[in-house]
Amino acid sequence: MYSLSKFAETLDILMFENDVKSINLANAIGVDSTTVTRYLQEKRAPSAETLIKLADYFNCSCDYLLGLIDDDISNTYYPCPSFPEQLTNLKNTFKCSWRYFYTHSNISASRFYEWKNGKSVPSVDCIIMLAKGFNCSVDFILGRTKD
Repeated sequence: MYSLSKFAETLDILMFENDVKSINLANAIGVDSTTVTRYLQEKRAPSAETLIKLADYFNCSCDYLLGLIDDDISNTYYPCPSFPEQLTNLKNTFKCSWRYFYTHSNISASRFYEWKNGKSVPSVDCIIMLAKGFNCSVDFILGRTKD
C-alpha cells in the first residue's frame, strides 16, 4: 500500500499554498468535509475518482498528489475515459494480451476482469501497482496524460 502520510502531507501543502479550507475543497470535489479531514489525518485513502478530482482541482499530477514524485511537472491533463475503455487503450499501447497485462502487474484475474467489464473500479493501490508494473505514471494509467 502506498503511503497515506505522503498523500496527506502533499494535500496539506497544496491546500495551504492555495489557501483552501477543507470544507471548500470538499464542496468543490463533491465529498463530505469529514472525508477531507480523514485524508489529512491519514485515516482514509481517496478513491480513484476522488484522486482525479483532487488532481484536477489543484491542476497537478496524481503521482505528485500521492507523493510518488517530488516535483509536479507541468503537463496537459485530459478528461479520463471510463476505466474499461482506458484498459483497452493501455492494452493497445503496451501491445500485450489481457493475461500478460494483469499477471505483469500482480493483479488477480478475477479483479482485473471486474474492472475490464465495468463491475468495479480499481483502488488507488491497484492503480499504483499497474503503473509500477508498466513503468509509467499513475496519470498515464488513468488516461490523464498521453505519455
